[in-house]
Amino acid sequence: MGVRGLHWFVTNACPEIAKEQHVRAESYMVYNVLSGGEVECSNTLEDEHDTELPGQALIFCPARQHIYSILLESAKDVQGTSPVIKEWFVYPGNCLQQPDLVQPKQLPGGTPGLRSLWLSRGPEAEKQRHHTFLACFQLQDIAEDLQTLEASVEAACSLLIYLTLQVDSLSLEDLHAFMAQALCLEGKSAAQLADLQLPQVDPRAVQLGSLFVRGLCVLLMANSACGFPFRMEDLMPWRVFDGKLFQKKYQQAHRGCSLHELLEGNEYWLTKFQNLMSLIFKACSAKGRNIQNRQRLNSSVTERRERVAGFYFPNRGRTQSHPYSYHHQNSECQWRGPPTPGYPPEAQPSGLGYRSRHRPARGQRFQLAPRWPR
Repeated sequence: MGVRGLHWFVTNACPEIAKEQHVRAESYMVYNVLSGGEVECSNTLEDEHDTELPGQALIFCPARQHIYSILLESAKDVQGTSPVIKEWFVYPGNCLQQPDLVQPKQLPGGTPGLRSLWLSRGPEAEKQRHHTFLACFQLQDIAEDLQTLEASVEAACSLLIYLTLQVDSLSLEDLHAFMAQALCLEGKSAAQLADLQLPQVDPRAVQLGSLFVRGLCVLLMANSACGFPFRMEDLMPWRVFDGKLFQKKYQQAHRGCSLHELLEGNEYWLTKFQNLMSLIFKACSAKGRNIQNRQRLNSSVTERRERVAGFYFPNRGRTQSHPYSYHHQNSECQWRGPPTPGYPPEAQPSGLGYRSRHRPARGQRFQLAPRWPR
């Protein structure tokens, strides 16, 4: 089914709801998928020389495939095939010369339709929305454990579990830093955060922070697609993340600081930290993921400061495209470009491509991360 079929789908299934949410900035990418079958995210903040961390576009591709399946469940053809989504997502090695063709992927246990998720009311409907949201990130098996948490903490835990399962190089120290800053953020005023001084900035921590915030964008997209099981404000980054505070906790964790110091001597935070980390370990262990200690010494920070981790705009000043091509015969997407270091070929997502020149067409705007409503 092409764009015409998608337009028919929008005209006949929840058109006003999707349009109103889009106009009010209450959803993220949903209307773009429904109306045109094409989305883009043409900027990122990551170090293309860091071979341990895959590109953000690659890490969150499995979750996006599940979200596309929800949005396009009613748009399948007679053979039961959903329309393919064109993604213009940036990552190292992708020159944006052509889009990645991403096939929607059914959720475990089946994918409910939009009418059921968006229009149904009552406790069972709310439960279905929440379950479907977690299924987008393969977390439906621990839905009962997660549902006992306050909404913003549940969102942060869900994202950290997903990242840990997707990124093998994520260490115990990294998780400690993420969780500690999320909890300590509750007791910090805006003035305290503004006055926070850092002796140095670690590029890897910058990239991890950017990865986490990009993950919140995916949570927002899933929340919109599933009929808002969470309030939008519960998924806003200022509820669970601050860049400078994360830098501080990251450096403390990798220096081997005690949990008591990491949680600033607050016994309530320490107890909550241990309970949440137990939940993360339980979820990861069930999937066969072992979380390892891996302290990064100060000397590595100094070495890494020689590499600038900044905005990565592909093909700036380059004229050639990569000659590599990868296509897995059983893959649901086509990926064009060199294999990403540290990411197995079979896990490479579909052909995310870059436009050859990094200039928007007339009337086109690059899509940044969502405008966070305040």
